Amino acid sequence: MRYSYSGWDGTQEINPLDPSELLDLLADDLFQDGDLRSALERLMTRGARRPDGERLQGLRDLLEQLRSRRRDQLTHYNLDASMDDIREKLKGVVEQERQGIEKRVQDAGQSDAPQEIRDLLKQVADRKRQALDNLPPDMGGMFQQLLDYEFMDETARSNFDELVNDLRQKMLGNYFEGMKQGIQNLTPEDLAPVREMIKELNKLLSKHLSGQDTDRDFRDFMDRFGHMFPPEIEDIDDLVEYMQRQAAQMASLMKSLSDDQRSELQQMMEQLLRDDRLAWDLAQMAGLIEAITGEPLGRQFPFAGDTPLGLDEAMDLFGRLGDFDELERQFQEAMRELDAGHIDPDLAERLLGPEAAAMLEEVRRLTRTLEEAGLIRQGGRNLELTPKAIRLLGERALKEIFDELRSDRTGQHDTRLRGQGSEQLMETKQWEFGDPFLMDIGKTVSNAIFRSGPGTPVKIDVKDIEVYRTESLVSASTVIVLDMSMSMIRSGAFAEAKRVALALDTLMRSRFPRDYLELVVFSYFAVELKAGRLLQSDWSMNPRGTNIQEALHRARNLLNKRRSSSNRQIILITDGQPTMYTASDGQVVRGWSPYEWPRYSPEAMEETLKEVKRCTLDGITMNTFLMAGDPELVAFAKLMTEINKGRVFLTTPGRLGRYIFFDYLKGKSKVL
Repeated sequence: MRYSYSGWDGTQEINPLDPSELLDLLADDLFQDGDLRSALERLMTRGARRPDGERLQGLRDLLEQLRSRRRDQLTHYNLDASMDDIREKLKGVVEQERQGIEKRVQDAGQSDAPQEIRDLLKQVADRKRQALDNLPPDMGGMFQQLLDYEFMDETARSNFDELVNDLRQKMLGNYFEGMKQGIQNLTPEDLAPVREMIKELNKLLSKHLSGQDTDRDFRDFMDRFGHMFPPEIEDIDDLVEYMQRQAAQMASLMKSLSDDQRSELQQMMEQLLRDDRLAWDLAQMAGLIEAITGEPLGRQFPFAGDTPLGLDEAMDLFGRLGDFDELERQFQEAMRELDAGHIDPDLAERLLGPEAAAMLEEVRRLTRTLEEAGLIRQGGRNLELTPKAIRLLGERALKEIFDELRSDRTGQHDTRLRGQGSEQLMETKQWEFGDPFLMDIGKTVSNAIFRSGPGTPVKIDVKDIEVYRTESLVSASTVIVLDMSMSMIRSGAFAEAKRVALALDTLMRSRFPRDYLELVVFSYFAVELKAGRLLQSDWSMNPRGTNIQEALHRARNLLNKRRSSSNRQIILITDGQPTMYTASDGQVVRGWSPYEWPRYSPEAMEETLKEVKRCTLDGITMNTFLMAGDPELVAFAKLMTEINKGRVFLTTPGRLGRYIFFDYLKGKSKVL
């Protein structure tokens, strides 16, 4: 089979995840710590491998694309040449002026003008040449003196005026987008409207900074000066955000230039204004913006490329770099707030392209998809799983465990079987009083014919009746006692045990509704849980300490409320020996110190074995699943079995579900 590939053109579709697939992607994290918010955050941030094999990119992947594109810009361009264009234009103006002077002198020498006029022109030309010869070598100084220089050549004057207007447009037009065209031919005297606007802007910003109501002031300001700003500015916050973005371009340029270049450009900017008040107002405006936002304007960018940039290109590039920084800020806020709605999709598409924008939209839909499917909901200030989601996760866990059982050929357990306390088998037996009347008609008739001989009608006696044997389903009450120690969490055993417990709860609800399941989770104390709460985090405890005694005590109390059950059992899942116990007064007694050896408590072991004996006297069976093979732990487990006559299984997280389910299902059946 041949495949053809093409670049992204916006017409391709990314198959959206359906809610159940999305829940599957969250499952492992949910079993790990039960924190839905953290699971969603990890999925949104890190992405995941989709069921179809494609990768769902997370915000971290898209953020790395963003950073990579910014690095490409910085490693491609060289900012050192940004002032060369101005320097070359200034040199061109000076050279044009020299040529113009020479032409004026030559033209005068060939004219019929009086000698006195020609001599006067020569004197002026000499002074002009001297002035040009004495121009400072630095660009800022040269620019300053040319501003006061009276040109003899009209072309040189025109070129210089064009340069001045261009620089003024870049400087002020950079702050005020709407002024870029209108400001090009302004003289210093024509800057009065600009001075007035900046003065009023500073008043507005000062009032906003002090926390006063500025709604009316903002409307009045925009009525007067709105033509100098983009139309999308609707309130004071939009105005501050816009001014911050615009001012940051010039600030970043200044910070990224070398010291000499920065000094030259600063000197030129001061001379362009020729107005100390306007310069001061611009500086005040920058300070107010920084005070309002709490962030410095612009930053230094480390350019390391070879491609030269002119000043025009540099200003455009700093605008893009500012957009990169803004989009990165939005990504970080989205990851922090677990809400991709903080990211501007248009900005993301402009900087990262349509494919990344489509991936971003997929991430944006994650939470909404789960909410609309009724799988998560807002519980107070946090998101929580709905009963529907917990049921689906239980069914998923149950299917996985049965798949594992089939792959190991340790048993074929078809969950489609139904029954009210018994299952019909293919074997038959002679009917006895009290048996379910599941008659095998063929064998019953055969028995009658064999007894009385052929002929009709066939006379059937009670002794002829053959019925199917049945498999009685024993009602069971089970408490899973689950160790939540740090070692269980680190090894993955705790997460696997939660998966098994939820799957077992699902099996009981669907096939064995008369059975009972409860959980007791313990570390230095114990808590009782329903299976559905396993995927919540509000019950989490400090995972230090192993109080098996209290956990067994709670499990025994729960099972003693179910004395009608014919089979009551405790499933203990642990990887450690007792290190503490709960005294009769309710106080937890620590019999072990992390700085002592051995790392278990003889007193806690003794109290735990007493509780095992109480369970035994109450007719409760204990089956222990050890998640570690330490000789001391195995020896302690054997002590419990000597008292209780239960069984011990040495297993691993990957096989825990198979062991528990096989043992549970095997214990359900007794052939009658």
